[in-house]
Amino acid sequence: MRLLAFLVAVFAAFSVWQHVRLRQNEQHLALAATVVAGREVGVSCPGFWKRLVEITPYGGWVRFDGHGQPGDETELAAMTCRRLERLWRDPPDFACLAADACGKEELRTARAVVVLAHESWHLRGVRNEAETQCYAVQTTEATARALGLDPEAARRVALWAAADHAGEYDWEYRDSKRCRPRGAWDLRPETAAWPG
Repeated sequence: MRLLAFLVAVFAAFSVWQHVRLRQNEQHLALAATVVAGREVGVSCPGFWKRLVEITPYGGWVRFDGHGQPGDETELAAMTCRRLERLWRDPPDFACLAADACGKEELRTARAVVVLAHESWHLRGVRNEAETQCYAVQTTEATARALGLDPEAARRVALWAAADHAGEYDWEYRDSKRCRPRGAWDLRPETAAWPG
């Protein structure tokens, strides 16, 4: 009986700890998403048990209603949430991006920042994937800063995202004619800086 009570107590403590940590991460990510979305939005990450069975090819998604209006939160995949949580809890400097010497984990973490920026633009109401991705690349630096990266690290991620954007995504996420300096989707066409 004591063993059962002990196991129940351990399970309860673990569940509470997981819940608190999950809510902290969601709140932190929501603050960063709000910066890009231009309105107060939420972020939903899967809990411990859902993470064990989650199978998705997507880093995140936003649901739109029948009138084309976005919901008030994005749902992020478990891996996206986990990488972003590690990023804000222990911010890396991403110096490896400038030297083209990052490992898979660093690259996936940098990509998770772009995913959060991308989903934040969907929350802002942009539905076209190529347009959304173009805006995400241009606001990766602001997203990284909102997550807690220092200015130099955030800029490294943004420059990497702009360079990586050319070849790493499916055709529906690319439009080189409109997504370029002074192109139709340039958020700051008054400057030659890219990304913005």
